[in-house]
Amino acid sequence: MSALRRQWLWPVVLAVATVFGLLSALLGEHGIWRMLCWIALACPLGTIAWCVVAPRRR
Repeated sequence: MSALRRQWLWPVVLAVATVFGLLSALLGEHGIWRMLCWIALACPLGTIAWCVVAPRRR
């Protein structure tokens, strides 16, 4: 895997999850859409919390 792909893989994944979560919140009002919305929008927040709490590896 190239360095550029390694560097941009997770930001792109988090961006896609955020866009999916926002669209599912807007378009789907009930049932599975609401659950998918919460999960997709919690992924970036969970990643931020993990990066803040986890110790730095060197």
